[in-house]
Amino acid sequence: MNGEVEFHIRQNYQWAKLPVNVKQSLGNSQKEYEKYIVNFSIKNQLRYRGNLVRFVRKDEQRYYEDLLVYSRENLMLYPYHLSDVAVKGLRVTPFQYYISMMENIMEQEKSYDSLPNFTAADCLRLLGIGRNEYIDLMNHCRSGRKLFRRKNVKDLLPPKPAEINIEPWWNVEVGCVIEEDIKLISQSEKELIDRIIDHGCQKAGDLDYNLVHSLYKKGLIYLDVPIEEDNYIVLPPLEGFVMNRVLGDYFETLLYKIFVSIDEHTSVGELANVLQIDAQAVKNAVSLYCRLGFARKKNHDSEYADLNPTWKNVLAPARNRAMSTTEEPLLLELNSALADAGLTPPEETSSGAEEVEPAFLSSQPRSRRIAFLFDSTLTAFLMMGNLSPGLKNHAVTMFEVGKLSDESLDSFLAELEKISTADSEGEAQRYFDHALILRSTILFLRHNRAMGEELNLALDLIRCESLQSLDPATCTRLLNKNYM
Repeated sequence: MNGEVEFHIRQNYQWAKLPVNVKQSLGNSQKEYEKYIVNFSIKNQLRYRGNLVRFVRKDEQRYYEDLLVYSRENLMLYPYHLSDVAVKGLRVTPFQYYISMMENIMEQEKSYDSLPNFTAADCLRLLGIGRNEYIDLMNHCRSGRKLFRRKNVKDLLPPKPAEINIEPWWNVEVGCVIEEDIKLISQSEKELIDRIIDHGCQKAGDLDYNLVHSLYKKGLIYLDVPIEEDNYIVLPPLEGFVMNRVLGDYFETLLYKIFVSIDEHTSVGELANVLQIDAQAVKNAVSLYCRLGFARKKNHDSEYADLNPTWKNVLAPARNRAMSTTEEPLLLELNSALADAGLTPPEETSSGAEEVEPAFLSSQPRSRRIAFLFDSTLTAFLMMGNLSPGLKNHAVTMFEVGKLSDESLDSFLAELEKISTADSEGEAQRYFDHALILRSTILFLRHNRAMGEELNLALDLIRCESLQSLDPATCTRLLNKNYM
């Protein structure tokens, strides 16, 4: 799609206000412009009200139905920012959306790798279906076809959502509740729904923990993860991230841009200013990180005060999320990096994951840091080498987020410390050597008084390719703001 046309659609320029050169690029056809508006709005999951599409498509409900169909068929993330419409108006919950998506790709016998990274992570969270589970389901389908009747794919999929993590500061909203639903719920559940209807959305932590989870599984409530411009976000090493493929849609692109740019010393509003992106779009992205468990709010202990007593025994530092026990494969980029380096990956070995609690709670004032740049080859070495069981999360974070911040380096160094070269030989020796040299380099650069007071600084590891995904002006602003 023409970039200039997209810009004017985002700015809500109607046909009469378009510059002459833009009209000429559309063949001076207003109908062509209207077609662009509809396609752009659906692909970018734009809200109907407040955008140009409302002047082109008169049927609001049909527009949202088409948007959900397009998003599902193209394996995009559920449009959580439109939950008020999708759940309340169309009665399509995230669970139903992903069940339908999973049913479609299974009927087409697509591989699990066809799911984009963030979509796969959300499916794992809500459906409990990871790589192993998907392979098992496909085997069941194929075994049924060898017999005389075809198995219904939907019958094999879970009938209700998996257990998910709900934070006390999330908001609970009523979904689409009909009279038949009321007949099937308990008196306590009915009273909770009445409370939300009468008084508006409620913080999950103010409500009974078990009732919230019960109504969520029944699809009668939905969850909003509120993010404000003055919030600060902590992004620890990724856990539960699924490395399949990159889709390249607008929101996924935004998610990766924010990944490499965000830090716990920059507010959401400041980040939007650095990236020069609409603040609401940044809040939507950060909200998704928190929903998926990839990020959390910093310094929000006050939001845990005066919780409903039922939350007392369920709040734990570590999130218990459904995760596949198998090692997810590297993205094609990692394999490409290995090939470019003339390397062949060693045989994969199963590895556990040791949890190291990073020191994320520093409240030191923000100062500039040293940026240590690396490329994908380094992450390939750390991932492919059988170095240390706990290195995987850090390597995935370095590749997918594009950055490992100073706050995570203590746990990263602890994993590098466990590497022993006693059994290394042949091609694998290169992996060990790079990991050990990396450790020595980090120790030298980080808070090194011997380098002078000016360079006694914290250290962030940043992947070159992630920086290069930003436009030059944005990259310059980011580096000038945070680094020497």
